[in-house]
Amino acid sequence: MKHSSEFYRVEASRVFKLSTRRFRSFIEHNYSESIADKVIANIKDRIKEQLPVNPKIGPISERLLSLGVADYRQWLVDDYNLVFYKVDEANQKVELLLLMSTKQNIRKLLFEVNLLI
Repeated sequence: MKHSSEFYRVEASRVFKLSTRRFRSFIEHNYSESIADKVIANIKDRIKEQLPVNPKIGPISERLLSLGVADYRQWLVDDYNLVFYKVDEANQKVELLLLMSTKQNIRKLLFEVNLLI
């Protein structure tokens, strides 16, 4: 395990917070509110446990690369859900960018989230 001085700070961007709300609605609509609560709690726990000590757990995102966005990482945080983020090595920071289900359309989600900003 790394020393505490080597931990990365994890911060949620405004877009990440909006995408989390969209994600919650998506899960509630397709399953239930209680499942949405459990899934989001699990994702938050995994983010807190793993990203500060292993910020490169996810590879560079091919989904976003195909949209012309480079340097963002994509982490399959559980069986069906993705977290997109970027790593700032100089400041030892991880910025959370987007949360989505693999069943959601990334282009549509990015469009919807950007309309809400």
